[in-house]
Amino acid sequence: MRLLLGICLLGISLSWGQLIDRWHTYEEIQQQLETWDTEFGSNPEPSPGYPGSGIIYHYEEVGRSTHDDLPFWGVRLSYNADVKEDEPRMLFLGQCHAEEIYGVETAMELINMFLHPEEHIGSMYYQYMKAILQSAEVWIVPTYNPEGLRVVHGYEDEGVWVQDEAYRKNKRDVNENGIFDYVPGSGNDSDGVDLNRNYDFNWILGDGVWELDPGGPNPSYFAHYDYYRGSSPFSETETRAIRDFAREQQFLLSIAFHSSRSGNVSEKVVYSWDWEETGKVSPDFSMISQLGIEIAGFIPKENGNGFYTPVTSKSRRGNAHDWFYSQTGCVQYLIEQGTENLQPDDADLIDDTVARGIRGAFHLMNRGIGMELFELGAENYQVTGIVTDADTGEPVYARVTIPELDGPMLKPRMTDEFGRYRRLLSPGTYSLVITARGYETQTYQFSPSSSAITEINAALQARPTHLLNIVVDDQLPGARSLILQDHMGSDTLMLTTAGLMLDLAEDHYELTIQGDDGLHAYFPLFYSLDLTADTVINVTSR
Repeated sequence: MRLLLGICLLGISLSWGQLIDRWHTYEEIQQQLETWDTEFGSNPEPSPGYPGSGIIYHYEEVGRSTHDDLPFWGVRLSYNADVKEDEPRMLFLGQCHAEEIYGVETAMELINMFLHPEEHIGSMYYQYMKAILQSAEVWIVPTYNPEGLRVVHGYEDEGVWVQDEAYRKNKRDVNENGIFDYVPGSGNDSDGVDLNRNYDFNWILGDGVWELDPGGPNPSYFAHYDYYRGSSPFSETETRAIRDFAREQQFLLSIAFHSSRSGNVSEKVVYSWDWEETGKVSPDFSMISQLGIEIAGFIPKENGNGFYTPVTSKSRRGNAHDWFYSQTGCVQYLIEQGTENLQPDDADLIDDTVARGIRGAFHLMNRGIGMELFELGAENYQVTGIVTDADTGEPVYARVTIPELDGPMLKPRMTDEFGRYRRLLSPGTYSLVITARGYETQTYQFSPSSSAITEINAALQARPTHLLNIVVDDQLPGARSLILQDHMGSDTLMLTTAGLMLDLAEDHYELTIQGDDGLHAYFPLFYSLDLTADTVINVTSR
């Protein structure tokens, strides 16, 4: 692999120094996670502080990097961590932007704390850790930008030393010249994609390739090319891995740790959303903003003068926290740790910044499980339940909607493999509408409590079913397809000359039948049907 080392341009870069050993390199993260796996990964009695816990540490590969195919990992911390259970799940993403390495340290310290509760006997954390591991699954991903992390710390490649402490992106070969094109210092790196601009929600509004940074409140700071969104949404394997991981786990709450090298947004807690272009807030804004304010209020600033500042997300440009909330229902907070001195050479300062950030992390976890006690406790205001088939008792894949908190930009909130749903709320009165294909809809009215999680289980009654027989004229040329749409969505099925017979629940259906003779698509046929009895549809060319 050939390397192109650029010259740092005067007037546009911040000063950077050699990183001290206190910071974890990519290789040290891997080694430590493997060491912990050896000690805890198959140990059913990990600590006297967790009696009857079973295994509390599960370690797995989450994904691999785009250019160098480097693995990155996640750790699940919970009682019986070797088994996925019906519990609220919370996610901590340690590092996305390469040079923002405080999050790596916070993630690693969180894991270390949970694995060694005996070191915290007599503190509030001791009680919190037991309650959280008993009631929830905590997932921690120390980094999902391993390529960038290696560039920041430096490594040797075919006899050439590669290092840029200010590097931000992954190593995508954007200009496809086979060279890693980077310039030491902030910005001007021709290669790489900003992973926090690569999510598909509002991706189109992010920066194009080699776009200049217009600057901001800090007149000496520019980071040209650093915010490139990628060639398409989820073009990078790192963000695709996080996307698939989030969909699989259906997290309730999350924190993504960042830092502000310009200092423009240092020591802030950012949440979704109050877009300045539209003036519209997110449907769950009351709950999201309140928790964001609380998290910020638990993290003291470095200078001891006040606490972190809660900030609504104003811009729309493919950010992870907006994607997590809108597409999965997980409320994610972006925490900008530390000041513009985001890679200090003072180990005590690093430890102090990490410790202060952990206070906010525990308050978020306490909100997820409804733990009210002690200084970092949180109120409940949550509804949960299991949706089942009334006849069989089996879990049902259902859409759970709170109309007062719904919006067109939100993907439907669905139950998981246990039939479980969870929603965090603010004080008030709400409707709960539970809908599933083939079942009668159920609606409830409720008011959540500050002192206990509200539980509403639903046993759905199956609707009567009828046969829909689609008879196809064998004179219709080419391949044919049927798009069948009901109140839950649509499915596409293939139609042969033998036709198609479906056993469907009573419902209103919209049918679209179209064909393709190999040269062009021919006329679509449309049917609108209230299925209340066995029905035959004859599809002809006439």
